[in-house]
Amino acid sequence: MSGAEQRLRDAIAKHRAGDHAAAEAGYREHLLEFPNDPSGLHFLGLLRTHQDRHEEAIKLIVAALEADREYVDAWSNLSVAYFQKRDLDRAELCARKAIELAPQFANAWANLGMILRARNSMEDALVAWGRALELQPGMRNVAISYGHLLYRLDRLPEALEFYGRWQVASPDDPIPAHMLAALGGAERPLRASDGYVRATFDDFAECFDRNLQELGYRAPQLLFDAVAQSGGLSQAQGLDVLDIGCGTGLCGPLWRPLARRLVGVDLSPNMLSKAAARAVYDQLNCAELTQWLATCGQQFDLGIAADVLCYFGDLSIALLHLKTALLPGGCFAFSLEALSEGSVAGVSDRPAAAAANGLSDKALAREPFALRPHGRYQHARGYVEETMATAGLIPISIANAVLRYERQEPVVGLVIVAKRPNADCG
Repeated sequence: MSGAEQRLRDAIAKHRAGDHAAAEAGYREHLLEFPNDPSGLHFLGLLRTHQDRHEEAIKLIVAALEADREYVDAWSNLSVAYFQKRDLDRAELCARKAIELAPQFANAWANLGMILRARNSMEDALVAWGRALELQPGMRNVAISYGHLLYRLDRLPEALEFYGRWQVASPDDPIPAHMLAALGGAERPLRASDGYVRATFDDFAECFDRNLQELGYRAPQLLFDAVAQSGGLSQAQGLDVLDIGCGTGLCGPLWRPLARRLVGVDLSPNMLSKAAARAVYDQLNCAELTQWLATCGQQFDLGIAADVLCYFGDLSIALLHLKTALLPGGCFAFSLEALSEGSVAGVSDRPAAAAANGLSDKALAREPFALRPHGRYQHARGYVEETMATAGLIPISIANAVLRYERQEPVVGLVIVAKRPNADCG
């Protein structure tokens, strides 16, 4: 192996290890000596994709393909760069070109599925992802997307079968274990496991904000408005605010202007890296929220949890620890998915797939909470009120609202503001 080849390999290894500065230096040194080398151009372009510099990525990878029209990896990665620019026509053409050149290339099939899903070609996306999994069964991110799309298409028996096969192949993987329980194929846990939550959100971190925007996600704004309207806080600014399950930091910009200190906690490192990029938090903590609350030694004027406790069935431990992290008189605002019959703004919130996890509508109405086929829990209002009372939290306001849309149907939730009593009230 020549010195130039070894230098390029070293740069690629640094790239894979996440040392982007060292990788770029290596790629640039290589391209100074070999300015038209397709591998050097391609890998520098791939680095630009990972840095969200997609215009530069496209130019570099196109240059690589001008030097080598049959560079399969370059076609596949160019499809990703175009996808990130939302140029779905070119993205699909590039993915299909990679497949034409190498029909057994699993990554190209995975990319094609991602693009087709974005184009709302759902059935075709399933075919592409299915082919990727046939070729490379260990593509976990593809398996997550495949199972989620089966749910979106209301193909629940197929989803149950898929997660069953996945669990047999990977018995220690928390994702198929949790989703089997959600679909009625295994005993339902009292909360989602740490492994399931971390793996799910690490996988979705890159596209999380865009996906929620497409779903009309409103929980952060609903919580902000509920706190503002509740009159539960004695001051309007200079607050110590805790964002529980902060994710990519969607709540952060809303509260930063009112916060003296803004602290976030989340279980997913990939989500936290997105939150850090917003540059609005004073502190970010990678931890399981109940353990962090129990040991943090900090107290706050306000805690917020936007669509976080829907990964807990039993809320008692979380609310008890949360109360101790509030200052006397402090408030907690949180959203849950509602387990009840009724309507919001004329839209029924009756669970649409009750039979899919073995519960009739009447049975759901008697349950304090239920794990639903999408993998989240829904809670009965009465149970939430009882659990808050046991934890020592006083409800200020509880309102029904549409949190987002899923499968073109409203996800009806509870938007709750509660208060820790003042010291002289116990």
